[in-house]
Amino acid sequence: MTGKEIVLKHLKKSADHHSAMAETEQKISKTHGDAAEAHTNAVLAQHHRDLSDHFGAAAQHHTDRAKHFVSMHEHVSGVEGELFDSHSDAGDELISAAGHDSFLKRCGIF
Repeated sequence: MTGKEIVLKHLKKSADHHSAMAETEQKISKTHGDAAEAHTNAVLAQHHRDLSDHFGAAAQHHTDRAKHFVSMHEHVSGVEGELFDSHSDAGDELISAAGHDSFLKRCGIF
C-alpha cells in the first residue's frame, strides 16, 4: 500500500467516524430537547435545554470535522474541494455544482 493510499484510507475513516459521531450527538441533543419540553419543573427543563444545546454544538463540530476530512480526501486524491465556514451555504452550493455531493452523501455528511 502506497503512502497516498494510507492517507486516503485514514481520511475516509476519519470522515466516517466524525459523521457517525455527529449523528449520535444530534440524536442525544433531540432527546434532551424533548425531555425539556416534557418537564414540569422549570429548573430541570432548563438543564435539559442546556444539554440539548451542548450536544447540538458537539454535533456541529463533528459535522465540520467530517467536511474537513472529506475536503482533505478530495485534495489528496486530486479532486480540489474548497472549505467554507459551517454557517455558509456557499460551500454546499459549490460542492453540489461541482458534482461532489454524491460522495458526501455516501459518507453521511449531507
